[in-house]
Amino acid sequence: MNLLQSQFMQLKVLTFCCLLLFITPGYAQSVPPAPACDTPAAECLNTPDCVSCVPEINYWVVSSRCCIQKSKCCCPCCEFDVYHSNSVGSVTEQSMESLVQSIHPEAPICIMVHGSFVDWDSVLNDSYNTYLWLRSAAPQMPLNVIFFTWPSDEMKTRIIPIDVNILGKRAEYNGHYLTRLIAKLPEHHQISMLGHSHGARTVASAMHLIGGGSVQGVSLQDCGIHICCRCRHFRIVFAAAAINHNWLNPGDRYGCGLNCTDCLINLRNHKDRILLFYPILAPISRRALARTGFTYLDRRALGSDVNRVHDIDVSECVGAGHMFPNYYSHPEIAETIVPAIYFQNP
Repeated sequence: MNLLQSQFMQLKVLTFCCLLLFITPGYAQSVPPAPACDTPAAECLNTPDCVSCVPEINYWVVSSRCCIQKSKCCCPCCEFDVYHSNSVGSVTEQSMESLVQSIHPEAPICIMVHGSFVDWDSVLNDSYNTYLWLRSAAPQMPLNVIFFTWPSDEMKTRIIPIDVNILGKRAEYNGHYLTRLIAKLPEHHQISMLGHSHGARTVASAMHLIGGGSVQGVSLQDCGIHICCRCRHFRIVFAAAAINHNWLNPGDRYGCGLNCTDCLINLRNHKDRILLFYPILAPISRRALARTGFTYLDRRALGSDVNRVHDIDVSECVGAGHMFPNYYSHPEIAETIVPAIYFQNP
């Protein structure tokens, strides 16, 4: 980093710290309460007790929390920790083999990836509630559900802008681990992925790798991993996506991310208070995709791939909230993304 960039970064950190005094410290909260909805109650309801609506509590948690989180142009390698749910939302340790054997052969696989500042207890709580949220939207349809968790709760410097950047790069790196998980799953299964905040970056990174790109200097080909685009179908949902709005454009950071993607739904929220400050977190950051959606210039750059991306505005429902409980407290959002998650439509 040259002197000019260093001074610019220092200015951004100072600006961020000043602005931080005027916002709720949402990043410091693992599971904040959902804000009041801005729309009438008839249009935006809080989630009822949906346990009785769901046929069974049956999901998996796959963790890369004990995996190496940085490499120098080497292929990431890790033995995942695997857990299975019980009826009350706690989990027991299992094997990857038992996960693979449990996959319902006629159901798609949904993989959910959380964002930054999520500790293990929050993973368990959010996994349980997200499972109920997704399954209650279409209880009659089968679905295999996996929650992918990565070490996102570490604050090395205690300076939020710096730690956010560190965790953003870590989220990107975990795209490698996410592709390794996908490679272990039965071939020809349809896969939907739901990424929240920096989890959207993990998903974008993984799809960029699957599409033929490289992440942090390493491609799947370098590591001897092949995931067949034509053998699988991928559908993606981003919630509170903490990535630059242009990063999926051809030639950009995740420019191969749409090569193997059937469709991508971006839940747009122009009221997201945390992502309002996203552009000042790094010297070259642009506005976050969650706040802007795909812009006119992005859509022009995407060319024919523009038909694969769709913005759905949830601003009036989610309001200023950023954390995932602000999303899974609204059943109508889950109902909106059913076609992508369950592959309801061809």
